[in-house]
Amino acid sequence: MTIKFDLIPGPFFREIEGFTHYYIEVSGGYHSTYTVLEFFKRGFKNIYLLNNRTYLEYFECKQNIEKLIEITGYPINIIYPNFKNHLNMNHLMRESFKNIKIATSKKNYRDYFPCCKVLKKYPAKSWICKNLLENSLVISSLTPYESFQRQMRLFELKQQNTYIRNHKTKGCYVGYPYRDLLHGNRKYTRKIIEPIFESRLERYGMNIKHSGCKVCPIRIMNPIMLEKNDCSIKYNKIYQV
Repeated sequence: MTIKFDLIPGPFFREIEGFTHYYIEVSGGYHSTYTVLEFFKRGFKNIYLLNNRTYLEYFECKQNIEKLIEITGYPINIIYPNFKNHLNMNHLMRESFKNIKIATSKKNYRDYFPCCKVLKKYPAKSWICKNLLENSLVISSLTPYESFQRQMRLFELKQQNTYIRNHKTKGCYVGYPYRDLLHGNRKYTRKIIEPIFESRLERYGMNIKHSGCKVCPIRIMNPIMLEKNDCSIKYNKIYQV
C-alpha cells in the first residue's frame, strides 16, 4: 500500500502567511533540500537561503545546494565559523574528540563538543541576530524522529497547536514544517518516511544524502551511525592517543 500525504501540511503554510521574509536553513541534506523545493513549488516570495559553511560538508550536500540555487534562483547567505579561542580546525576537532569519554555519560553530551557550537550554532545565531529583515521567519527542517530531544521540542509545539516557536536564543521566530512527522516509534517512522523524501528528491535529480560533517565525535559515541571507512574513526584514533 502506498502512503500518500503532504510531508509539509497545509496548516503550516497557512500559519506562516503573515510573515514578509523567509530564511530557510539549508544543509544540502534531503530534509532541508526538500523544504526549499516545496517553498519554490508553492510560489513563495522573498526567500533567502542560509548555509553554515563548516568546511566538513559532504560533497553531495554541496552539489544539492548548488542545484537548488540553479533551480530556484534564491539568494544564499553563507555563514562562516569564527574559531576565536581555537587556533584552527585541527585544534577544534582535537578538543571535541578528547571529550568523547566524558560526553558519553552525559545527557547534554553536545555541550562537550565545541565543534558543533563553533562551526554551526554560534555563527548562525550571530548572523541571524544581526541580519534578519523585519517580520522574518527562519525555517528549520528538524524532524521528530532524528533524536529524542528534537522529538520533544516538536511535540511541545504540537501540544501548543503551532508550528512556530519564538526562539529566544536566536532572537527570532522559527518555523518547523515537519513537526508532525512521527508515526509510532522513531525507527518505524524513519523506515516509512525517509523513502518518501528520497523518491521526491529523485524527481529533481538530487543526491540522497543525510547532511552533517564528514568528521563527527557523536558518531563514535553511536557506532550504529558509522559508515564504512568513516573519517571519524581515523580522527578518533589520532586524538585518543
